[in-house]
Amino acid sequence: MSKTTSNAFIQVDEQILIQMPSGNVKIVNLKADTTVNLGKFGSFNSDKLIGKPFGLSYEIYGENNDIRPVQHVAKNTSVEETEANNQLIIDDTTVQKLTQEEVLKLKAEGLKGTLNTEEIINKMVAAHSEFDKKTEFSKAKYIERKKKKFMKVFTPIRPSLYTITDYFFNKNPEKIKHLRIDTLSQLLSLSNVHANSKMLVVDDTQGLIVSAMLERMGGFGQLVAVHEGDFHNYDILRYMNFPKSVLETLYTVPFASVDPETPNDPFEILTEEQVEALDIHAKRSYLRRKSSYDYKTKSRQLLFDGDFDG
Repeated sequence: MSKTTSNAFIQVDEQILIQMPSGNVKIVNLKADTTVNLGKFGSFNSDKLIGKPFGLSYEIYGENNDIRPVQHVAKNTSVEETEANNQLIIDDTTVQKLTQEEVLKLKAEGLKGTLNTEEIINKMVAAHSEFDKKTEFSKAKYIERKKKKFMKVFTPIRPSLYTITDYFFNKNPEKIKHLRIDTLSQLLSLSNVHANSKMLVVDDTQGLIVSAMLERMGGFGQLVAVHEGDFHNYDILRYMNFPKSVLETLYTVPFASVDPETPNDPFEILTEEQVEALDIHAKRSYLRRKSSYDYKTKSRQLLFDGDFDG
C-alpha cells in the first residue's frame, strides 16, 4: 500500500526493491536528486526513476547515466526443439573472432549510448564460429550470459508482503525466522485477520507478521502488538511504505507493561491555559511527550479491555 493514490508508480521518499541482471535484489530508500549505485551495473540519478512504473526493466546508458525501458533480460529468450547437439563444438577462446580490444570497444560504445546491448550481443553471436552448432537451449544460455555481463539493466519492484518476504527469505532468513510466504498466508487465514477487527499479536520476526496483518486490515481496526524491551523492533515495517492511516491502527505494549497493576508512566497533564503560556519550544516538547503518553495509555487500555477477534 502506498502513501499515494496509486502504487503503480515510483514515488520519492519510498522504499523500492531493485532487481539486477544477476538476480540479486537491493532495497533502496529513494530520495530526491541522489545517486543510486548498483555496483558493477552502474548508477543513475534517482529523479530519473521517480514517476516511472514498477515492473518495467530499465537500462542505464550514455555518459550522463540516463535510463530507458528495455525488455527484461529473462523474458525474450525462446527455446525450440532441435536435432543439433554440442558434441562437436570447440569450446575455447578461438571460437570468438572478436578480439578483446574489439569487445571492449563495443562495450564502450554501449556505455556512450551509441550501441544498445542487443546490438552488441548480436555482433558477438555473429562472430562466434561455433554458435550455429549449439542446441537451441545452449544458444539461449549463451545469450543470457552475455546479457548479464553487458546489460546495465535493473527492474524496480514494488514492496509488498510477497516481495519483502521473498527478499528476506533468500537474503537473511534468520531475520524472519525462516518464515515462508505460504506459511505466512496460512497464519493470516487461521488467525481470522480482516478489516474492522481487533487483533493481538506477539511478533518475533522483526515486524513481518505485524506488517502482514496491517496490510490485510487495510487501516481499519486495531492491532495490539506485545513486544520485548522498551521499544519494538519491527524493522520490516519501514519497507512496506504504509500510509499514516495504516500505521495509526498499530498499538504496541512492552511485556513489562502487561500487568494491569503496573501504573502508567508518570506524566503531568497541563491545562489549556498552562500549555498556551509555554514558549514555542517548550510547547512543542510538551505536546510530543503528551502524544507519547496518550499512545502508551491507550495501547495498554486496549490490551486490558480484551475482546480480541483473533
